[in-house]
Amino acid sequence: MPKDGFIFEDNSDIVKKAMNAASERAMEAATLYIEGQAKSLAAVSSGEMRDKIDHKVSKRNGNIIGTVGSPFMYAFYVEFGTGEFAENGAGRKGGWSFQDSSGEWFFTWGQEPQPFLRPAFRRNRKQIESIIGGQYKASFKGK
Repeated sequence: MPKDGFIFEDNSDIVKKAMNAASERAMEAATLYIEGQAKSLAAVSSGEMRDKIDHKVSKRNGNIIGTVGSPFMYAFYVEFGTGEFAENGAGRKGGWSFQDSSGEWFFTWGQEPQPFLRPAFRRNRKQIESIIGGQYKASFKGK
């Protein structure tokens, strides 16, 4: 025993690993919740975009990153709108014609935004905070 009666024990590596593991579990739970909310808010025509909404948790530069989205490029246009109706006036003006896969021609001014990803997060912040806090509390037994 040291002469001053104290022994210092460094447990910082153990604590860092436990915090990191709890953070990963919290992000997984939060992104899974947001995924479910986004699916419930998604506009449905064929259901393909809604059904493919997914989440992913990854690490980048020491940060834990949670991503929720759709692999379909058109999901962006559903979220933000197109043409005359695009958010912030960012769409094409004057309308346009297009031909569908059956060869039929159509004219459109664009599509109104039908947000589903942003509201899935923004409307549920308190619930997400609760999910994350609950994961830490469970990991460290509320201490």
